[in-house]
Amino acid sequence: MQPLPEEALECFRTHHGMCTAELLTRAGMSRRMRLRAVADGLLELWYERVFRIRSAPLTLEARCVALSMAFPRGFITGPAGGRLMGLRRMPAVQPIHFAHPHGRHIGPFDGVRLRQSTKIEPAHSILRKDGIRIASPARLAFDLAADLGAVDHRSIVEQLLAEHKVTMAALGRMGTTLARPGRSGSERFVATLLLRSGRPVDSHPELLVLDGLRRRQIPVVTQHPDLILPNGRPIRVDLAVPTVRWGVEIDIHPDHLLLDGTTRDKRRDRQCHLIGWQIERVTELDLLDLEAICDELAQLYHVRCRAAA
Repeated sequence: MQPLPEEALECFRTHHGMCTAELLTRAGMSRRMRLRAVADGLLELWYERVFRIRSAPLTLEARCVALSMAFPRGFITGPAGGRLMGLRRMPAVQPIHFAHPHGRHIGPFDGVRLRQSTKIEPAHSILRKDGIRIASPARLAFDLAADLGAVDHRSIVEQLLAEHKVTMAALGRMGTTLARPGRSGSERFVATLLLRSGRPVDSHPELLVLDGLRRRQIPVVTQHPDLILPNGRPIRVDLAVPTVRWGVEIDIHPDHLLLDGTTRDKRRDRQCHLIGWQIERVTELDLLDLEAICDELAQLYHVRCRAAA
């Protein structure tokens, strides 16, 4: 039985007993040597192109490394991701939750729950030194909303904020990207952020946006007189520039993110389009990064002005 090269052993030591074929090649193990080591019982093949040294314990970290190495476009999330990040209130990590791009057909694998996602961006995951690709703190906070109760979810968000692993602005951006009607965890994630933000549900968010737009020299007025929609319904726009028929609605209730609320909003916006008005909507999540949303609204206003000229 031929011993493994020292560089290969070091690779296994630093990656919880797992190593890719590519890394082993760089460590001096040819394909023939790898096959011989498998035949001798030193190594075993896991997933795609990942080898495990059989003398290493099969820990949670080892299983997560194997998934991360085999499918580098995905990442560990859910309770296993929370356990790896040191979060409290985590349920049992069996099975391991692994997010991967929608349309990629992998698995099924024993002990693994595959979570397909159409929204996987580079900033949504972090590659650790030990080879585990884990959800970023903001993405993990969103994903865990589908796995935890309301109190436990608020607890882990508080922990992430207290440990400076994430900011409210980053959480707000993640919610804006991922939260949608029918998506598991969306309602709980939004509810957690709204409760944590401590903002009252009154005119305060409207005043924040009003001030931000006026600082950017946008001549908005508040509570523009009622518009009469083609369906005969009168509405009042929160903030408006009547000369170019441009308005901003401040949607500060969680219902606006759910199916019934978004359907009503879109129907109302279409009615506004029929009388020449363009409406931009701002949610409570947008207000977590006030300067960014005001910058975006200012850009949209200037585009509207050019179109109306």
